[in-house]
Amino acid sequence: MTDRRRSWRTEVALECLLHRRTGKTIEATTLDIGPGGMRVKANRPMAVDETFDFELPDRARINGRARVVNERGYRVYGLRFENLGEEARSEIAAVAASPPAPAR
Repeated sequence: MTDRRRSWRTEVALECLLHRRTGKTIEATTLDIGPGGMRVKANRPMAVDETFDFELPDRARINGRARVVNERGYRVYGLRFENLGEEARSEIAAVAASPPAPAR
């Protein structure tokens, strides 16, 4: 599998909530995050091309809409941001400058 990512990512573990249009919220932890997307480990399966509204409760300004672009392992998914505001991009840059802790 090739990695077609065009922007940097920072390894960091942050709580992430993914909201489907219908159904239960998926709880996840980020493994890495950057201005173009993030990789998460989820507590429930997701489908490639599925879209979610997401939020990172510990970083309230990081929220928006994301699409699952690949499955990288057991319940590990690559997500591309589809709607991310400037405040969220600034907060992601702040996380990259001083990440809380690497993901495990």
